[in-house]
Amino acid sequence: MKPLTVAALLLSSACSQHLYAPPTQAYALDPVHAQASGTSSLDVEGSTHSQIFDPAFNAANARLHTGIGNDAELSLESMFAGVDAHGVSMADRHVYAGRAGFRFNPGHGPLTFSTGIGGGYAPAGGGFTAIDGGVSLGYDNCVLVPIASASTFVSQPIDARRVDVTDDPNAGPTYSIAHRTLGGTIRTGLRLSLSPSECRAGHQVPWLTAGFDVTTLVDATSDAELFGVGAGITIPL
Repeated sequence: MKPLTVAALLLSSACSQHLYAPPTQAYALDPVHAQASGTSSLDVEGSTHSQIFDPAFNAANARLHTGIGNDAELSLESMFAGVDAHGVSMADRHVYAGRAGFRFNPGHGPLTFSTGIGGGYAPAGGGFTAIDGGVSLGYDNCVLVPIASASTFVSQPIDARRVDVTDDPNAGPTYSIAHRTLGGTIRTGLRLSLSPSECRAGHQVPWLTAGFDVTTLVDATSDAELFGVGAGITIPL
C-alpha cells in the first residue's frame, strides 16, 4: 500500500531536476481481509506516477502473500522501475527494490493495518533503505470491492552519489543527490472478482485491481506531488 519514485536512485522530474529517495513499493491495492492461514496468493502489478507535464516513473512489481493466522499475513515483493525521460543526461534511470511486509485485519473487519521494510539500489544514485506503514478501509464482498488507503514512508539513501539530471542541452550540466525523504500516499481503487460464485463458496479466486493515487514527497530542500494510476491481478496459489 504504499507508494514511489525517480531518475536513477530515485525520482527526478524534468522541471525540478531533483532526486528523492524512493519507497520500496510503488503501488498496491490489497484486499480488505488478510490472507487465510496456510494459503498464498501472488499479485502482479504495474503503475505510472508523475508530476504534471513531467516524465513518468513507471513501475512493475510482484508480491507474494502468505496467511499466518489470527487475521494476519506476511508478504515479500520485488519492484523494478524507471523514469521515462529522454533528456541529455546519460545517467541510468532505473531502480531495483525489495520489501518484506506485514498486514493485520483486526476482527475480520473493514480496517486493515500494514507495515513494511526494505531497500533497493539505483545504478546511478546508490542504495537506499525504507520503512512504511498505512491503513486501508474497504467494503468486502465477492463482486466489486471499493478500497481507500493512506500510507507514509521514510527512505534513507545509503552511499548516495551525485547524479547528472541535465535536461536542457543548451544549459550547463545540472546535478542532484538524494537526501532522506518523507512521503505519503492517498489511494482509492476497486477490486473486481473474476469468479463471484467460487468466492461465495469460500474458495480463493483471481481478482483484477485498478486504482488512482496522489503521493507527496518531501526532503530537506524540496517537495513534489505526483499523480498515479495502477492496475494488477491477484492470482491464488
